Amino acid sequence: MSSATRTILVTGFEPFGGETVNASWEAARKLDGWRGGFNAVARLLPCAYDASVNELVRAIEDLRPEAVLMTGQAARRSVVCVERFARNLDDAAVPDNLGALRRAVAISRGAPERLEAAAPVDAIAQAIRAAGIPARVSRSAGGFVCNHLYYGALQYLRDMGRPARAVFVHLPASPGQTPTAASARRLTTADAAKALKAAAAAMLDVRAQAA
Repeated sequence: MSSATRTILVTGFEPFGGETVNASWEAARKLDGWRGGFNAVARLLPCAYDASVNELVRAIEDLRPEAVLMTGQAARRSVVCVERFARNLDDAAVPDNLGALRRAVAISRGAPERLEAAAPVDAIAQAIRAAGIPARVSRSAGGFVCNHLYYGALQYLRDMGRPARAVFVHLPASPGQTPTAASARRLTTADAAKALKAAAAAMLDVRAQAA
């Protein structure tokens, strides 16, 4: 496959928890149409358990991407987190945007307790740091919609035999947001987009371009 036809799907979430913006979508949409040695396509996902997975699967079926870079907002975190695992567990104290409240509920019965990223998480975190953005590898994607989407995506790609690389990246809140218990350290949308470009390039093993 030539670099001109290689596609990476980048997703972000709609606002939740009373916020008017979501840091993940503000960053992800900056990559839409970006050609960094490949074609990036951004898609907005609902902050709802099953609906998010359904929308992602539709986008994968439509685009047939070589890589899938999922992003979410983790306001309590102070650095970009590249998630190594998705857990087979929904467990959150707040409902999703459709009102679903899930406490200690398995995502998929009879499926593995956790699934590992289908992408080189250490190299991705290193690439983000090399771009000047603090980043680390995380072993917990939480218990809310972000983790649910991640598990659903990895399970779908595995079960369908799709070769796409896939990873989830959590971004800190952006300046101006006021989520509950947020870290004082924020990440501007410009820097978040820069981090995602570095991650995308690492996933497809190309040199990141600033354009």
